[in-house]
Amino acid sequence: MNRLSRGLYECEFIKWKCRGRLIFGEGDSYNTPGSTTVVRRHRDMPARPPSNKKKSRKAVLPNHSTRRRFQRRLLQWYGEHGRDLPWRKTSDPYHILVSEVMLQQTQVDRVIPKYHEFLERYPSFEDLAEAPVADVKKTWYPLGYNIRPERLHGIACETVERYGGKLPNDADELLSFKGIGRYTAGAIRSFAFNEDAPILDTNVIRVLHRVFVAEGDPKAQKAVLWELSEALIPSGKGYDFNQAIMDFGAMVCTARDPYCLLCPMKSICKTYPFLSDID
Repeated sequence: MNRLSRGLYECEFIKWKCRGRLIFGEGDSYNTPGSTTVVRRHRDMPARPPSNKKKSRKAVLPNHSTRRRFQRRLLQWYGEHGRDLPWRKTSDPYHILVSEVMLQQTQVDRVIPKYHEFLERYPSFEDLAEAPVADVKKTWYPLGYNIRPERLHGIACETVERYGGKLPNDADELLSFKGIGRYTAGAIRSFAFNEDAPILDTNVIRVLHRVFVAEGDPKAQKAVLWELSEALIPSGKGYDFNQAIMDFGAMVCTARDPYCLLCPMKSICKTYPFLSDID
């Protein structure tokens, strides 16, 4: 019997033993046929399957001084270079929701004209809820990802039915909507209700990981980055801070060829100077 056949035979023998419900007492043992391996099991100790769960990495938050410098420099940069976007001129939760759903995996320049057209056609939750889904999808075209208008329509219907047409600001209630995840809930709370709620989109992930972490795969460290995002928000300035860090990731700390020499964070950035093979 070769090694492979012997291994398979031993596995089948063990499974047969288990089906026979043999109970091994303390110190009992058995040898598999053709093997000198002894298997022991303590009484009343259930077999523990191997765990595939990765240990979560704990966030190492920057010290107070570094945190303040990051906040101050980011907000100063935003005051000089922040983008002029139409959804930043309103705090209407419906308008904020529409913009956030449209901006998912779609460039800002493509969203702006469609944002105006969509709100002109469906100016409120009630108007959107009353419209046929097919019409909503036609209005959405050509933004793509057509599951988004369907989910937006579903959120509108649920908002009208459960909340009288007013989107709630409670985090758990927002997350109960199908189509609203943790980022969108944070964005609504921050931009519509002016709360210090953290957000974590692609741009924010890139900025936080480069400046404060610099090691490992950022996509595998979202728990750490969520903690950082929340810890860095200056009290009472969640709106500006969140808008600023998104703009900073889109305009300075870009995915490729970031403007490191002009970056106001280079003295505290753990990735400076950026090398393309790191990210």
